[in-house]
Amino acid sequence: MFTTYEEALDWIHTRRGFGPKPGIRRMEWLMNKMNHPERDFPSIHIAGTNGKGSTVAYLTSLFQTAGHSVGSFTSPHIMKFNERISLNGTPISDETVRQLANDLYPLCEEISQTELGGLTEFEVVTAMMFRYFSMSQPDVVLIEVGLGGLYDSTNIVTPEVTIITTIGMDHVQILGNSLEEIAFQKAGILKKGVPAILGNIPDTAKKVIYEVAQETESGVQAYKDDFQAIDLPKKQAFHEYFNFQNSNQFIENIAISLMGHHQVDNAATALQAFLLYCDRLGLTYSKETIRKGFKETFWPVRMEIISQKPFIILDGAHNEPALSALLETIEGNFSDKKIKILFAALTTKELEKIAIWLQKIPNHEIHLTTFDFPRVASLADLKERMAIPKAIYHEDWKQALNSLKANLTDDEILLVTGSLYFLSDVRHFFMDK
Repeated sequence: MFTTYEEALDWIHTRRGFGPKPGIRRMEWLMNKMNHPERDFPSIHIAGTNGKGSTVAYLTSLFQTAGHSVGSFTSPHIMKFNERISLNGTPISDETVRQLANDLYPLCEEISQTELGGLTEFEVVTAMMFRYFSMSQPDVVLIEVGLGGLYDSTNIVTPEVTIITTIGMDHVQILGNSLEEIAFQKAGILKKGVPAILGNIPDTAKKVIYEVAQETESGVQAYKDDFQAIDLPKKQAFHEYFNFQNSNQFIENIAISLMGHHQVDNAATALQAFLLYCDRLGLTYSKETIRKGFKETFWPVRMEIISQKPFIILDGAHNEPALSALLETIEGNFSDKKIKILFAALTTKELEKIAIWLQKIPNHEIHLTTFDFPRVASLADLKERMAIPKAIYHEDWKQALNSLKANLTDDEILLVTGSLYFLSDVRHFFMDK
């Protein structure tokens, strides 16, 4: 058994070698052994190609400012592992991680001796989350899907509301080679009679979700069809402003500090889910708490301005839809600046298509690097698969960062982007300084 946090965390990370393993049979076995903690609290289940983390951040702030306790389960973490399981925006303690790991260890050993095989890291952490919120009993738990939906470890929960934020091309090796196939996987979180909120989703993908919703008898409320955000002129730099409207509510002058029109889409989707959940469970709120909740929302490495002198932005754009949103935000906010880009990613990403998007960024200078992580793309991988003619390659990302930062002029921005795991390392680098 584990006597320290470090021992527990090391053991959790050893489970990386077992995954991913799509399917919920191991989780069903585990929940049965644990007396079904996933049934002990009300929740909102959130899937989507992008926008899941931002949606969780908006919802966390909305519930908190309205005076309700809120748990959240997200991945990956940015600064510390404990962030993955948080209560009222505060990560669980090191001691709680140790205790939960000790609870799971004997069950992990037991299942390893069955035909189901060993648990993955994500399955272990998901089970820890269910146990923790079963004990702490918040008013709502926000559960972010890890990968896909249908076969994800979290998909043993029956929530009060489901959300599908966006559908785009990502994880195609596992989820499918078309928007329709990916939409079917995401729609796998829909449960019988549980209402679903859809974000800004392409019509071809939306059609698939509606077909699944008809089978599960889930009432669907879709962005632009059943609720909408109306853009307002910017009153302050690096913010977005909008009015929200659905069949029952009109909430004017909402301000968010997460940049980009896609964040308005995410905010509107989160708000529709918040209103529906509160109405279903009888939780109170007001327009004032809603505005305050949005104003106070923060989510790291999503167009995060880490420094203004020199001007440095961190953004975890690691797939085509995210890079499309990044391009739109750069063009809308920083078209007068030269953009120096430092990028690193995993080999599992569609690097060939990402290269095309990076080169669409106006006034760009592209720097490619690598970092220490499983499945990371090496410089050789980046050269071969991205084939960006004028790219500059750096073996040591820290040296590259220091050099680019030191030579940045007033008319330039350093944009650090790519894998969220890379952005986690970079944010640590800046925070430690």
